[in-house]
Amino acid sequence: MAAKKQVEFRYYGMAPGSYVLPMLGKGWEIEYGADQPKGLLHFHNFLEIGCCYCGHGTVSIGERDFRYDGACFTFIPANIPHTTRSDPGSIDRWEFLFIDLVGFVKNELSDTSLPREEILQPLNGRGLFFLREENEHLYLLIRQILEECRENGSYEQECLKGYLTVLTFQMLRIAKQENPGMAGGSASRTDRFVEAGTAYIDAHFFEDIRVSDIADACGLSQTHFRRVFEEATNMKPMDYLNMVRISRACSLMKKQDLSMAQIGRSVGFQTESSFNRNFRKLTGMSPLQWKKKGIQDGTDLSTFRISAKKGWVTAMWEERYKKLWEEMDRKEQENKTKKPEDPDSF
Repeated sequence: MAAKKQVEFRYYGMAPGSYVLPMLGKGWEIEYGADQPKGLLHFHNFLEIGCCYCGHGTVSIGERDFRYDGACFTFIPANIPHTTRSDPGSIDRWEFLFIDLVGFVKNELSDTSLPREEILQPLNGRGLFFLREENEHLYLLIRQILEECRENGSYEQECLKGYLTVLTFQMLRIAKQENPGMAGGSASRTDRFVEAGTAYIDAHFFEDIRVSDIADACGLSQTHFRRVFEEATNMKPMDYLNMVRISRACSLMKKQDLSMAQIGRSVGFQTESSFNRNFRKLTGMSPLQWKKKGIQDGTDLSTFRISAKKGWVTAMWEERYKKLWEEMDRKEQENKTKKPEDPDSF
């Protein structure tokens, strides 16, 4: 029997009112895959568009591998496993856009003649790989979106909506063409159940929902849904729900002057203790510590690149912030000796 591929789920938070989360700059000039087990794939909760400026390596989408030696780009819908692996010693320059395609189509393209599902279904069906020289106009369009995000100029959101509208229909045109040379893996029945489950959670996270509610929305029994979701994402449905809630809580801390108790209730936690417990489990600190230290940087939890592999946290993420948390815990203990304070209190 062939060994089952390792697949991990990486969750990204989207700022309220935005449809684009850019990953830009020097941090993405690396040897891709050097710090991960060979064959490890991952998938996201948003559409990922990757733009390669230079480098040498292989992009794997589903069961197919695509070779790149220079500029290329990828269009990978949510829930489709993929990865990028550089040739040994090659420092490749990529930048990425994570796009809330469902939200964009629902809110911004509602007045088009096409029904929502007629747009989303073809675009969510498969991952695509393109070489720049064969698709110059699309490559330049993606570069324009990246530059708009980088400049952060006037009317940025309005410009991004215009670019996304053009990109959506350009990609829809391609997705409806029969060109197996570009297809990189179709969404399986399991993927569609996971997508339906995560979509339900994203829309109802602030309510007192149960796994049975999510399973009903997917048309599955609770037992079947749990098994499908956990096998696909390596995490429990309620863990994903809490991840979404905490991401939204971080946004509220930045944008609104609310108490911790108000924030916890507004994102769906029924008690203060459950909010504190789950917040600390995911971030390594209490909500109050998070707000006081100003860890968030405008992109919710996306800076941490949170993964659902084996207990929510990848080794890379854990190592990156281990020293920071140790220092924060040390200072917290010093403060406690000065004046009593419960770090989990609201």
